[in-house]
Amino acid sequence: MKNILLIINPVSGKKKSKKLLPDTILALKNNNFELEIIKSEYKGHIEKILNTYNIKNYDSCCIMGGDGSFHEAINGLMKRTDKLKIPLSLIPAGSGNSLGRDLNILNLQDAINNIVNGNKKSIDIAEISCNNYKIYNFNIAGWGMVANIGINAEKYRWLGTSRYTILSLFEIIFKKTNNANITYYDKNNKKYQLKNDFMFAVICNTIHTGKGMKIAPRAKLNDGLMDLVLIKDAPRLKLLKLMPKLFTGKHINDNIVEYMHISKIKLQPNKVSKLNIDGEIKGRTPFELTVIPNEIEIIKN
Repeated sequence: MKNILLIINPVSGKKKSKKLLPDTILALKNNNFELEIIKSEYKGHIEKILNTYNIKNYDSCCIMGGDGSFHEAINGLMKRTDKLKIPLSLIPAGSGNSLGRDLNILNLQDAINNIVNGNKKSIDIAEISCNNYKIYNFNIAGWGMVANIGINAEKYRWLGTSRYTILSLFEIIFKKTNNANITYYDKNNKKYQLKNDFMFAVICNTIHTGKGMKIAPRAKLNDGLMDLVLIKDAPRLKLLKLMPKLFTGKHINDNIVEYMHISKIKLQPNKVSKLNIDGEIKGRTPFELTVIPNEIEIIKN
């Protein structure tokens, strides 16, 4: 019998976790899993739990929530003073579920099957250094328009997931570009430098972000690299035509998009601005990001 620490974000995805919990408990117990259940009580609680909890006696930790919940779990493990880690699994219950989409875990039954099969793989993590502290991420680090949409999305949660599309349109209408110096390194540690006006920069470990956008269609969770996507300044009509392509991944063929695989990046814009890290608004520019290959173990079919 395997022991699972099941951590639930009860407010994730319009309280979807609370609806899924009874069936989750039944399914896991029917498959001979012993459960300890903890409900997070506030923003940052999942990080605190996995940073301080005695995890030695658990075979894995299951996160029931969205990308923000998984982000907290990653940071909790990465910042442990004892350096202990356990494999993480996911029951997607958020609004975007970017990691769930990459793992092809789209509903409760997919998640249960994944946990029961118990296959493990290691994924890359990015370490972001800014303002003299470190943040870890598994999904995206976004600057510019990507961060602005995330900031404003918190004010319009009542619109549901459609708020991201609506806010993207407003960002294009009131087009704001920022100049930035970008230094990045490829897989061979070769250095490159860019200086330009950009709509946004996003560094991805997952293919998906937001509500099904394939922002980095060539991304892999464990290739030791992140995918850098840069959208340069362009006329509004050009940007509007680009938007639908973000959901198919075809945007990377457009001449206003730069797409590259990187192992490290330093971004210095002409003014201080907030970042979107795994869907959470945290951290500020300037920042440095370094890939840590195969750092966290997850359960994946």
